[in-house]
This record gives sequence, structure tokens and C-alpha cells, in this order.
Amino acid sequence: MKGLLEIKDLKTYFYLDKQAVKAVDGVSFHINRNETLAIVGESGSGKSVTALSIMRLIETPGKIISGEIHFNNVNIAKLSSKQMTMLRGNRISMIYQDPMQSLNPAISVGEQIREALIIHKAVPRKESKKRALELMSLVSIPEAQHRYKDIQSKFSGGMRQRIMTAMAIACNPDLLIADEPTTALDVTIQSEIMDLLKSLKQQLSMSMLLITHDLGIVAENADRVIIMYCGKIMEEANVRDLFERPKHPYTIGLMKCIPRIQDNVDVLYSIPGYIPNASQYSEACRFHERCEKAMDICRQKEPELIEIEEGHKVRCWLYCNK
Repeated sequence: MKGLLEIKDLKTYFYLDKQAVKAVDGVSFHINRNETLAIVGESGSGKSVTALSIMRLIETPGKIISGEIHFNNVNIAKLSSKQMTMLRGNRISMIYQDPMQSLNPAISVGEQIREALIIHKAVPRKESKKRALELMSLVSIPEAQHRYKDIQSKFSGGMRQRIMTAMAIACNPDLLIADEPTTALDVTIQSEIMDLLKSLKQQLSMSMLLITHDLGIVAENADRVIIMYCGKIMEEANVRDLFERPKHPYTIGLMKCIPRIQDNVDVLYSIPGYIPNASQYSEACRFHERCEKAMDICRQKEPELIEIEEGHKVRCWLYCNK
């Protein structure tokens, strides 16, 4: 096993009108201990479904078809629901995209933070409240003692995200999955949340899976990066290599979409075309219809993900033996 987490050929499909929507289709990667791995891609690329698959939270009509999810040398894809419940929120935790939907609107935030400690650590109620207050202070929620009994509607978006973070780290997890943790937050609050996550990762010696579409966040916070498109990994590299030497035309396109102060242009660049329908993928490269460098073979057959340099992988016929 390469690290704390290793995914092997993960396939997660959704069945709609008797058609298979291949949300995650043969994904393999690993996360080392104390490392931050970012997964980047447009909406619909399979980022969040990958995270939910790791957490075993895929519900009907979705299903993990095949693959292995090794965590601490255990294939958690084969664990029972009860075993997974004891792992989830304990050794693996997740910060979800929308705190409004993840937090219970009728229960105080302090009690929700406390719940994880009672369930997973069997911490006595008095001690669990003390720890919950410590966690609220750790994630920089001011006047924690007074805000403990407040419900989520009393908090701003940034404060709700901090509460979600406190819940996620309550049991000192080995792996924290942060799924678009800065969605719908203004730029200043985004920076504060990412600084908080980076600090907590170091303090608690966690690994982190960061899911985002923001390459700026990736550049400042990740060690390695995976670029996903249509349920497939298109490129994988360490952060410096990816930004200095992007290989896949899709990655290059994403880079060109980043606005730069020195560029004097009237219209920002965008990748032409649209993501194809996930229920109608062909045997061709999934990016070929939008690719400026598409060749005949790209329209006929999908390339393999190959390592072109140490630690740098790409799925493109430009680099494969045809």
C-alpha cells in the first residue's frame, strides 16, 4: 500500500431510466500520510462522487460497481454498514459543500459537535461539552461559551463552515475530506477557511483530500493534484509540475481560464463546448469533442493513464504509443 488511502479502479455508476451514468469510471490514486491531495475539475467531473464513494455514502440509484478503497491497509469497500458507521466521522471525516443542508437546524451547534465525541469516543457528557467548546475555539468561533447553544441560522456562512470543520476534526481523524469548503463564501472568508484547514492539518497530523474547481486554492494548499473529467483522471502530478508543465489539453485549458492581472483582454478564455452526457460515453477519449489537438485516434479509442515522468501521469494520445 502506497499511503494512508489507496483507491484501485473505483467505478461508481448511477442508474437512471435503465441507463448507466458513469460518474466515476476506473479511478485509481493514493494519498500519503500528512499530505494534501487536490481533485480538480468542472461540475460533473466526478469529484464529489469520488469523495462520497470513499465515505460509502452513495445511495440508490447510485452504486459502487467495483474497485477497492484501502484505508490503513483495510479495504473499506467490503466493510459492513455498522463497521463503516464507526469509521466514518471517526478516522475519516468530511466537510460537505453546503453547511445549511449538513447542519441540523433544530439542534444547537455545540450539541452537534458533541455528538461525534459521544458516539465514537464514548466521552462522558460533561467532558464532551468541554471538548466541544475547545473545538469551537480551535476553529476561531468567538465567544464559544455563549454561542454553544445557538442554532445554525444564527451564524454566517463562514461561521457555519467553521462549525462543520469543528465537527469533522472532533475525533482527530487520519483523513479529512474537504468537498468545496469555500463554496459561496467571499474571497476574504475563503482565505480564512483555507488557512484554518492548513493549520489544523499540521496541528493534528492529518492527510487531506481537497475537492475544488479553484486552481488558486490548489496552488496554495495542495501537495499533489488530480485533474478529473467525465469520471476519469486526465492528469496527476505534484503541484509545481502541474502548474509549470501541464500536459493534458484539458489541464492547459483550465490554466488558460485563470484571469491574470497582466492580461489586457476584453473576453476571458473558456474551454469550448460542453461536458458530454454521462450516459452516452463512447469508446473515444472523453475530451476529444472539446480538444484543440484532437486526432483521429482520439475519436476512436480512449488512451490509458500513463506515467510520463516520475510522479506525473497523463491520459492523452499525445503522449501514448498509438
